[in-house]
Amino acid sequence: MKSILACLPLALSLNLHAAVGEWRVLKDGEGGSIKARFEGVAGDRYLLRREADGKLFEVSPGILQGEDRTSFDSQAKQLGEEIEKLDKMAGHDMFSGTPFEVRKADEIAAALSLSQESKTQHSASWRNYTGDSYRLFGVRPYSVALYSDQDGHATVLSAVFSNKGDFKSGVGQGEDHFEGKSTADADSLAKAMEADEKAVLSAITGVLGEPKTQRFGDSRATRRKVSRWDWNGHSLLLSSQEGEYVSLSIVPLDLAEAGGKTAKVKDGDIRKRLIADVVKESNGDVYLGQIPMVNQGPKGYCVPATFERAMRAAGIEADMYLLAMVGKSGMGGGTSVEFLLEEIRQQVRTKGRRTKDERVKELRVRDVKRYLDQGVPVMWTMRSLDGYNKIANANTSKRKTITDWTQWAKEIAVEAETLAKTESEQDNHHICMIVGYNEATNELAVSDSWGASYERRWVPAPVANWASSGGLFMILP
Repeated sequence: MKSILACLPLALSLNLHAAVGEWRVLKDGEGGSIKARFEGVAGDRYLLRREADGKLFEVSPGILQGEDRTSFDSQAKQLGEEIEKLDKMAGHDMFSGTPFEVRKADEIAAALSLSQESKTQHSASWRNYTGDSYRLFGVRPYSVALYSDQDGHATVLSAVFSNKGDFKSGVGQGEDHFEGKSTADADSLAKAMEADEKAVLSAITGVLGEPKTQRFGDSRATRRKVSRWDWNGHSLLLSSQEGEYVSLSIVPLDLAEAGGKTAKVKDGDIRKRLIADVVKESNGDVYLGQIPMVNQGPKGYCVPATFERAMRAAGIEADMYLLAMVGKSGMGGGTSVEFLLEEIRQQVRTKGRRTKDERVKELRVRDVKRYLDQGVPVMWTMRSLDGYNKIANANTSKRKTITDWTQWAKEIAVEAETLAKTESEQDNHHICMIVGYNEATNELAVSDSWGASYERRWVPAPVANWASSGGLFMILP
């Protein structure tokens, strides 16, 4: 018999699922023994936890003998039956015998038909703004988002059902989200939320039993009451915030045990990471290459979506739906930047970061350069006008073929001067990020929270100034 003691432990120490087995003394053919218990499965191997140090390790069923094999086989069979019930309840083959925080996020994304939204060296995310036919736990979620760490392990799965942003929203996505409006009202939203909460609660309770209630959230502003079920290293958290949203999150069990409070990333580590993420090209382009993307979807959530991106870049976990609640966004969208900033200052401070805001009469490269050189994105209030977007889209496309950058600078300067002479409308108020610059060509790189194709668009600084509302906001290490 191969030595069980030689099995390589996994790096993470995981909490227990709801039906862990008894501790057993496992012996090998070389006289060694180890006290361990069944914790789950990973492919065709069993996951066991060692009592001595709490470490999780994998073992092939074939090396187990006698009652040990019988016990673990029985538990694995029971786990498989539970997975079948949970998948049927969810309507997707999304559950696994592998505890949540060591599950591969891309496998969950595939099971839920989620498209990749963002990928950086530090994290990744997937999202689906669903259609009427999509169901999860028997109910249509308007948004399903999945986040992973730098190793590709799932950190949070978030399904948002009826909510004030997406419910009966008649606006488009991207540049089109300024057209149309929400047709929802408070009464119809309240009825939809009540029905969604009841359906999801009934579905999960039917399989996992009655939930327990706790408070969950990383700060005073985001702390809320949730109904919680634990299973196999997963914690399912159902939340309903009056007039806001119904959501179901799946998180690692240890995060639920901690009440949603995440570890603080050291200031020095963040500073080094931010500076390391600054990209400098031979043509003079300087930009932030690892800013996570969030697609705000068909609603006016540019403020909370952009703040989520900035907070995640600064090592602070965030969710645009929670931020929309904190910022008191209106039905369908519309959030005061200053109000949201004031509300989240405390959350930012608890993570060792600080906020800064400035007003500029004329937006120039030098106004943002000092922040971008340190890897800090600049949130910028502006008006997403047709003239601005036309130039941003065209110039970004043309830049891919430019070889004479001196001539390019002259061409765009003439174009910018022509636009700057026209009167800009006081409409389509928006917030996005300035994530780069080129001093030689006098351009800014701008990122909108509209999905991957808007990750970085280049506009002449005078064009940006023509559309600017003058507000700059930063989260600093």
